[in-house]
Amino acid sequence: MTENNPAILPDDVMPSAMEELFGHPRFVAGMQAFLPAPLFQKILQEKAVIRSVDDFQAKIIHDVMKEIEKSSTTQLTVSGLEQLDPAKQYLFISNHRDIVLDSAFLNTTLFEHGFRTSQIAIGDNLMKHRISELIFRMNKSFVVKRSGSPIELYRYSVLLAEYIRRQIVEQIDSVWIAQREGRAKDGDDRTQTGLLKMLSLGHDGDLKAHFQSLNLVPVAISYEFDPCDLLKAQEFLHKLANPDYKKHFEEDVQHMLLGLTGQKGHIHFHFGKPLHEQLDAFDTLPNAKRQLDLLAALIDQSIHRHYRLHAANEVAYNLLHGTHNYSAGITPETIATLTAYFDHKSAQLKNDTEGLGRAYLLRMYANPLINGLPA
Repeated sequence: MTENNPAILPDDVMPSAMEELFGHPRFVAGMQAFLPAPLFQKILQEKAVIRSVDDFQAKIIHDVMKEIEKSSTTQLTVSGLEQLDPAKQYLFISNHRDIVLDSAFLNTTLFEHGFRTSQIAIGDNLMKHRISELIFRMNKSFVVKRSGSPIELYRYSVLLAEYIRRQIVEQIDSVWIAQREGRAKDGDDRTQTGLLKMLSLGHDGDLKAHFQSLNLVPVAISYEFDPCDLLKAQEFLHKLANPDYKKHFEEDVQHMLLGLTGQKGHIHFHFGKPLHEQLDAFDTLPNAKRQLDLLAALIDQSIHRHYRLHAANEVAYNLLHGTHNYSAGITPETIATLTAYFDHKSAQLKNDTEGLGRAYLLRMYANPLINGLPA
């Protein structure tokens, strides 16, 4: 893959990529510290026979993801896959919570239900270290450029749109892309029309037919707990104090590691019905802007409706609004435990004298509930 080519890593370079990855002492040491000894030894044995991306995902990544699931979640569940055909390819557009795990668990779920794993769109900010670049590229990732001149970004966007469409239309692979650039750190999941505009580049003039050909599937990803909730709230406070604040790559790494190891509770994936007949409404709209706005609304509606809510969402909502309205089955003990959870997190925030960080932390959990009410 060159700088101006979004293609994923070809199989013929996998052996050399494996040799380079496992030649990094820091990577091997980190893996040994992170994984149980039997799994670490198994991976060391398997690495010699990896000859393709599919090998890497099936023989190494799947086992690693099952260990993460076992050690940091209470359960991983899925719904909606019966609406999809394993023989077809789809463009999965989802909300975005975790840098690594959203797409990784999605692929684990697809793999275990007889679907091919999807290619993964990731920002070029995650490719600044050779180890992370190798891991992402060996796991069917391709780059979305976020830096460069306007003309460079436009030209790359055209290539990217054409690449994604080719994967779907030519039945090569499904593709996963987040509904917006970066994570929705406040839990308010909204599809950026700029993303949809990028996906529309190069179409032949019939926008409805173009998006129908992409087999677009909204995916709602729900985490009971966000291991990075405190980091996200602290980042919000940093940006309040300094509007020019930007995370360094090392901070992204911190978020990735905490996301992998931190407790997440129940994770649920819901795969929506492919958006086909709903796009007939494009015919009633006067221009492409209104059509893209409608498409964004359809994606958001599906994600908001199918987000799996938990008691933490209700407790956060009530703490935020000073109310005490709960669903049947949420006990006083649960409310007290979760209130203590939010109090403990809030107490760790630095420079939150006005309580703005605490409010942000609560909104992070309350917003999926708020968005789900009208949906």
